[in-house]
Amino acid sequence: MEKPYAGKAKLKEGINNLIIEIPPKRNYFIIAFLSFWLCGWLMGEVFVLGALTGLFNEMGGAGMFLFVWLAGWTVGGLFAIRTWLYMVVGKEVLTFERGILHVTKKMALFHKPKTYSLKDAENFAVNTADSANDFWSGRQNQLFNLGSFGTLKFDYGLKTIKIAGGIDEAEGKYILKKLIDKGFVKA
Repeated sequence: MEKPYAGKAKLKEGINNLIIEIPPKRNYFIIAFLSFWLCGWLMGEVFVLGALTGLFNEMGGAGMFLFVWLAGWTVGGLFAIRTWLYMVVGKEVLTFERGILHVTKKMALFHKPKTYSLKDAENFAVNTADSANDFWSGRQNQLFNLGSFGTLKFDYGLKTIKIAGGIDEAEGKYILKKLIDKGFVKA
């Protein structure tokens, strides 16, 4: 017999706060692919840097091409490192305090933590859309935008904010009930 699912989120309840830590959904194919790809990326970075530092003046147009290529190659590698780090050791941390929600993505390079006023947040709900937890679906590529999907959602002004991207719908319902019971959000 299958044991009931315990959930992925870790809830830490304080007197005036609730901290929810959620590991991302891990796609082991992407982790393995990026691990291999980043090894080749590093070799390209080292070889081209070596060529540019020693031959840039003597190579003329070829040196300029290598410089532009290296810039694009470096940016692409940084996004790959960001995705790999977040999938392997990252987590989303939601901190609910009286009147405030802090959202942080640990180990997501270039991620700016966000703070929302809960008095301006409305319509907290579980996101039941088919693409709520699907890494590849949706209008935006989740490889580059780690924050545009989630199991919980709320309206903030004229925008819908989605959080808690690594949990299932049933766990989202449990967390939402906990938030309502503790008085952080309204039903």
